[in-house]
Amino acid sequence: MATIGLRDLYRAPITTSEDGKESYGTPVKMAKAISAELSVEIAEAILYADDGADEVVKEFVSGELTLNVNDLLPADLAALLGMKQDADRVVYGADTDEAPYFAIGFRAKKSGGQYKYIWLYKVKFAIPSESYTTKGDSIEFTTPEITGQFIKRPDGLWKAEHVAEPTNSVAASWFTNVREPNNTTT
Repeated sequence: MATIGLRDLYRAPITTSEDGKESYGTPVKMAKAISAELSVEIAEAILYADDGADEVVKEFVSGELTLNVNDLLPADLAALLGMKQDADRVVYGADTDEAPYFAIGFRAKKSGGQYKYIWLYKVKFAIPSESYTTKGDSIEFTTPEITGQFIKRPDGLWKAEHVAEPTNSVAASWFTNVREPNNTTT
């Protein structure tokens, strides 16, 4: 089933304890989503035996997420890029900024009243390019894009995905916390 929409973009900070265990903070709603493009890099190997392909292995390596939003608010920009924000809400970029990892979640509408819910578990964003255009005879919007690389977690997971109606119990709590595996099912 094709998707026909995109909405509800969230970020959740990742913290690492002294013993190296990662945990997610509370998800925070970001700007309104215009588009989200995911591209995934796969490592592939083919084993040849008896003059033919015997086995094919494909593994996730990393991915790239490009978000186009209606606006990158100063608080989101500061959080995603590790920039400092003062009491007057002015964001300062410095050569010492270190972008932290975040989980990024959103949902895409499908026909029939269902949505595809997604969490990318470990994303680090880069400083976005910016462009500004003078106003002419017609109105033209300029919207920001920000690109991040996503990688797998120490346990190998890189994404959680669920398709359901918004009233489904899993879907209803999707943006309350970053979804972790439910180990009670097979």
